Amino acid sequence: MLEQQMEEAVANCPDLFIEPGLTLLRRQVVINGRRPDVLFSDALSRHLLVEIQRGRLDENHLQRHFYYYFDYRAKYPSTHLRLMFIANRLVPQHKQFLDEHGYEFREYPEQEFERRVMNCQVQSIQDSAEDLEPVTTPGVLAPSTYELLYEIERQPMTMSYKMLLLMFMAELADSDLKVPLRSLAEAFQQFFLQRALQGKTEENPNRRLRPGALSSRSVAEWERVIRTQPVHFLGESFVQDEGITIRWAERIRRNWTSELKREIHAAAFDRLRRYFNRNVPGG
Repeated sequence: MLEQQMEEAVANCPDLFIEPGLTLLRRQVVINGRRPDVLFSDALSRHLLVEIQRGRLDENHLQRHFYYYFDYRAKYPSTHLRLMFIANRLVPQHKQFLDEHGYEFREYPEQEFERRVMNCQVQSIQDSAEDLEPVTTPGVLAPSTYELLYEIERQPMTMSYKMLLLMFMAELADSDLKVPLRSLAEAFQQFFLQRALQGKTEENPNRRLRPGALSSRSVAEWERVIRTQPVHFLGESFVQDEGITIRWAERIRRNWTSELKREIHAAAFDRLRRYFNRNVPGG
């Protein structure tokens, strides 16, 4: 079966391949020459970007679709986005990556995909070509931004500290792109104190922290933890430890703009939201 035939089947019968309640959007958006294979609106009016690959999902498709995801999110910041990959086969490391990062996938071996196609009265999406005329727009993000956001996306997370650090660094950096370590510690302390006051679980229960351990941690303790954990593990390609201050790495300072600040913050916040939704009861 050709990839185009797979796209047509998913576009016409999304309930058989994804879920009920999806609507094929009447306008595909092509940004900087990239587009999703299929773009839906779901029952909650969220946009669902779907990448379909015949055979095995490869790294090129994975990265390319993430770049589109970053561009689409930047162009339509108020849109709640979902991202999904559909392929005949996914290698275990790609399944693990997508699952751990809160993205969706469907794996249908060739015979199973063809069986579902037989249950779908496939009508060529070309029948609605007038309604699906692509709208091509230039890229939203600077080329150097894609790689940085993809690096943030691929960061392993056993706790929330890395994304909190990136988010607070974006919020609090001064004109020299430095943040006092004490200000970061106070922001971390306030974040977990607010979770406790809202009755939320502070962190991933698999970390086996005693209840209230993070919300009761002192500013001095947070200063030590920030330096030895997220600053250390993100490494000098992201941030530099200057003692009483933490500074963005030179490669980030060199490309710093209000757009980059906004996108780093959005990427870190999005990872943080997905991390809590997946790992912490109550989100």
